[in-house]
Formats: sequence, structure tokens, C-alpha cells
Amino acid sequence: MVQSVYASGFIDSSDSVTIRAEVSGYIEKIFVHEGEEVKKGQLLLIISNETIKENLREVEAQLASVKDRLMPDSDYRKELLHNIEIKKAVLESVEKNFNRRKALYEEELISKEKFEEIKREYEVAKRDYERQINLYNDTIRNLNYQLESLKAKRQAIKSEFDKYFIKSPINGKILRKFVNEGDYVNPMQQGNGLFSVGNEKNLETVLMVDEEYIPMVKPGMKVYITLDSYPGEVFEGVIKLIESQSDRTTRTVKVKADVNYGKSVFFGLTVEGNIIIEEVEGIFIPERAYRNGYVEVIEKGKTKKIKVNISSKRYNGYILVLDGLREGQEVIINETYRFCYPEVTL
Repeated sequence: MVQSVYASGFIDSSDSVTIRAEVSGYIEKIFVHEGEEVKKGQLLLIISNETIKENLREVEAQLASVKDRLMPDSDYRKELLHNIEIKKAVLESVEKNFNRRKALYEEELISKEKFEEIKREYEVAKRDYERQINLYNDTIRNLNYQLESLKAKRQAIKSEFDKYFIKSPINGKILRKFVNEGDYVNPMQQGNGLFSVGNEKNLETVLMVDEEYIPMVKPGMKVYITLDSYPGEVFEGVIKLIESQSDRTTRTVKVKADVNYGKSVFFGLTVEGNIIIEEVEGIFIPERAYRNGYVEVIEKGKTKKIKVNISSKRYNGYILVLDGLREGQEVIINETYRFCYPEVTL
């Protein structure tokens, strides 16, 4: 007797990638169609977003303005240097008067008050000159800081902007196209796939197993697959991977299998599978034949009640009898139906 888990599924590409949107917006242009070969990095689709374009234009304008001010021959920079030259000329003029009056004061030809007056003028002119130099240096330093800050901002916007240009992450074929021009995409919505890209020659079988039965399924188990394309034929495979996440909508888990079809099969074909959980040898009877530790059998044309020991497991409506019955005995299921069940190995 075989205990198995049923699951439906489909044939997929083993190296396929579902490309999803990372940003929201309307699809402006699609450049590829299903079945088309694409290269890694090839542009597939553009998502429109005027806001980010405007932000980029604004930052570019600010950058151009800062760069222009930092040019050695810019009017802005020339004006700052001109102000320094003015303060320098004032300082040099005051300094000459200061040195002349200092000499006169030392010869006691002018009063102390006259000397202190020119001294104060000199110190003010000197501070003004130094302040103008510091203002120039601070201004250039701040402009360089703005330049680097704007460059970083531009790079961040460009990185975000690049997300609106959807490119293929691999070489392969457009297996599926999920959207059309004019559609609105949102990364927060479930099922926000744009394309499925992969190699249709590298196929794998994907089964959607009910999460109730997933604990029973293990890698390496046999699986028998049927397809509507080949009625009456059964293909054998092996479970190779059980994904660790359940689909909350369908309450199923993806289980992937390697199946040797030996015939022409295509990406996207629907399959049905039975995963072999356990193969058990022994004597099996229908559950309806078992009543409170006993079964009824026919011996020499008469009904006889026999005590049996059974396994606690159930096998799709059948019970494994551990002892009490012999192979070939006729078991009564009800008053009108006899069941002769031999020892079975499947």
C-alpha cells in the first residue's frame, strides 16, 4: 500500500527570475515581448515618474550654480577677491600712517592721544582685512561642501531613478509578461511581477502542496507526474527542494522536483503529482470492515468474528492489519459485500 500526497502544479524554468517593480508609477514603455531573447542588463520597461525627474533637474541646476561659483575666473569668486583687495589697500594705507605717527610719537613730536587714535584705526583695518580673508575661505569651503552634498544627493536620486528603468538581471528568454503599457504598478501590492525571465531548456516541476501535508514531504521522495498533454502516461521524478515560505493566499508551499519526462514538454504546462510518502507491505482492509477490535470473515461458508491488531495509521481509507488475518481471507464489509484482500506491495 502506498501513502501519497496529491498536488497540482506546473513546469517552470529552473533558472527563471521574476522581475518585480521596486517603485510605483504608470508603465510608460515596454520594449520586449514574450518569447524574446534578452541579454543581462537589457532595458525591458520604463515606469514613468515626473516628480523624480523634476527633482533631478533641480539638483543638476544647483550643482551647475555651485560649480560656476567655484570656477577660478567666476564673477562670484572675483568679487570675493576684490573685497579682499579693498580691505588690503585700506590696511596698507592705514599702516603707513601708523608707522609714520609711531616714529613721531617715539620722538615725542605728537601727543599720545594722536598715536592711540591711529593705532586703533590700524587694528580695525587689520581685523577687517583678516575677516575678509576668513570670509573668503569659509565661503569657498562651504561651496565645496555644498558641491559634495549635491553630488551625493544627485547620486541618490539617480539610484532611485534607475529603478524606473527595468532591466533584465540575466541572459534568457521572456517567459511571461504580466503587464501592459499604461498599467499602474505598486511594489506594496501582492503579485507585482513585471516579467519572468529564464531558460526554457532548463525545466523543473513545481508542485503546490497544501501546507497541512508539508511536514510529511521530504527531499529525495519519489513523485509520479501526469500531464494532460500525455494522457495515460506517468512520469517518475524526485523531490529536490521544499521552499521555506507558504503562500498566505492559497495556503500552499512550493515543492520542486526533478522529473525525467523523456518527451517534449514546455514551460508553463499544468501537471498533477502524487508524492510517495510511504510504501508499506502487509494486509490491508477497508476501514468499514473493522469494528471495535474485530473483523468478520467467511470461513467454510459461515461468518466468523476474528480479533485483530491494527496499525494506528490510516492509508486513504484502509487499515494495516498487524496480526489476526491471513492473506486471502474474505472479509465482510457489510451484509452484502465481501472483501478478499491479499497481502499488498505497491
